[in-house]
Amino acid sequence: MKRKPRRSQAGFNLLEVLIATLVLSLGLLGLAGLQVGSLKATQNASLKQGATLVLYDLLERMRSNRQAVLAGNYVQTTHCAASPPAACSTTCSPAEQASHDLYQALCLNNSQRLPAGQLVITCPTGGDCGLGLHFLLTWEERLEQRGIQASPASSTTGQATAEKEQDAISLEMDAVI
Repeated sequence: MKRKPRRSQAGFNLLEVLIATLVLSLGLLGLAGLQVGSLKATQNASLKQGATLVLYDLLERMRSNRQAVLAGNYVQTTHCAASPPAACSTTCSPAEQASHDLYQALCLNNSQRLPAGQLVITCPTGGDCGLGLHFLLTWEERLEQRGIQASPASSTTGQATAEKEQDAISLEMDAVI
């Protein structure tokens, strides 16, 4: 009795290896995405903690200069791009001390923590700052903090420039001084 030789299954092992490699690479890509997301969340939490420290530092400064708070000298918008106020010596007015406190609390002590930080203070209770203040501290989440690589974007002159995507993050707080 003659037997026919079995035909071998050529190529199926290679196909199985390719499919397994594809599945493994998709899984590793998903893990990398989770890592980027967790880094972003950690950095945002660190920035929010820095913003909270800025506001608490400013509240302590305001409590020591209550006369300026009641006069409304702290009610303004402060950002670090503005020129700093004149250095306040031992004989400065409450208004000068307020300007100095705002700039120092936001820009000097935490300049690396809050990129493009801006602080807006208002008296929401009919202009009487003795009844309470509203604080709105905003800053920008830079592209590097998101864990995303900047892709070069071509400008009108043909030179490659880094793309700047930014998201604004804010922290609001009400306080009675």
